[in-house]
Order: sequence, then structure tokens, then C-alpha cells
Amino acid sequence: MDRYHVIKIFLTGVLSATTLAGCENLPGTREQQGAAIGGAAGLIAGSSISDGDLFGTVLGGALGAGAGYLIGANSDKLFGGSSANDAQQAVSKAQTNPATAADVSRSSTADLNKDGFVTTDELVAMADAGLSDQQMIDRLRATNQVFDLSRAQEDRLASQGVSRNVLREMRDINREERERVISRQRG
Repeated sequence: MDRYHVIKIFLTGVLSATTLAGCENLPGTREQQGAAIGGAAGLIAGSSISDGDLFGTVLGGALGAGAGYLIGANSDKLFGGSSANDAQQAVSKAQTNPATAADVSRSSTADLNKDGFVTTDELVAMADAGLSDQQMIDRLRATNQVFDLSRAQEDRLASQGVSRNVLREMRDINREERERVISRQRG
């Protein structure tokens, strides 16, 4: 059985056990419990939508837990043994300690905290720092990450000041690497 199926079976079990256990018996706050359940559901949904691509699985899980915070990842993060955990940590960090315009000056790429992921707060911080569209696009390219934005994420980012031009360009940034990652997972 390949890694994808093991992850899917494990997460299905976790989601089922969590649902049956009842929230009052689970550790953490109601919000943290909701994030964990959403993450597990997102991982399962992401794996189904992505037709078995680990890229979709990782992003689906992080999106479920973080309402769309995760928008990009390095391919090594997608194939690493702790990819889902790393994605969850990136989302948690983005939620609890979002990037600011001041963080932009300390980085030369869009991955402001250098964790191997780009989150929505990092994109918004670059816009807040006054970077031009081209500067943002160059920083996104410099991450060597693959990006995946839903229409809802694009709309939310545009409402927070990120240029539609930047969002359109993200669809093609590192496209070859994204295709390589997807074909590697299928192969």
C-alpha cells in the first residue's frame, strides 16, 4: 500500500474517532478542536479532489484547518515524511503570529519566515509593505514553491490589498515544478 493510501486511511480513522469521542472529551479549546477536525476533513477532501496527489492532500488538510491560509509549498515539503504536520504548523503560525510589513525587509522571498510554505498573511504583508506587483512576483518565484489558490482565496486576498495581477501571475509561477511534483506523485 502506498503512502497516500496509508495517510488517507489513518486520517479517516482519526476523523471518525474524533467525531465519535465527543468534543467535551477532547483536549484543547473548541476552536482548536474545530481546526483539528477541519484539518482531517480537509486532508481527506483534498486527497479526493486531487485524485491522489500528495500536493492536494497536504494543501487540503492545511486549508481545512486554516480556512485557506496555505497557498504554496516547496516540493520537498510535499514529499517529506512530516509534510502534513509541517503544513499544519505553518498554518498555526500564520494564524497566531501573522507576518507583518516589517517582516518583509528581513526576507528576500515571499516565504518570509523561511518555513518552506507561503501563507496568505505573508502575501498580505508584502502588499502592506508597499512592494510593487513585480517585486511580489519576483519574491514568489524566488521561493521555488508551487502555488494553489482557489477563487475564494484569490477574492479574499484581493480584498486585503493583493493585486489581481499578482494573483493571476501566481497561477503560472513555477508551473513546471508543480507539474513535475504531480507527475512524480502519480508515477
